[in-house]
Amino acid sequence: METDNHIVKYKGQIRKSAINILVWLENNPNPNEEKANELAPLQAKLKDAVFNFRENIKDWDKHTFISQPLGDNRIEEHKEFLAEHQNVEGSGN
Repeated sequence: METDNHIVKYKGQIRKSAINILVWLENNPNPNEEKANELAPLQAKLKDAVFNFRENIKDWDKHTFISQPLGDNRIEEHKEFLAEHQNVEGSGN
């Protein structure tokens, strides 16, 4: 779980760095060479974020849960539950 939190963190850092580069491009449609040098630190941050993300997903096992389909018995139980709990006084219905 610890690495899952880091993965989310690094995905956010990548997103933020990429957005910063896009914003710079929008704000500087015709930059000169001096102005274009401002891209270097933004590029370095993006490169670091991608490196950190790749390092954290090397041994990452994605956990998924696939539920079993409801059998006829479970569907009937669910219908009974709904019948008992729908239109209950104070339920907002």
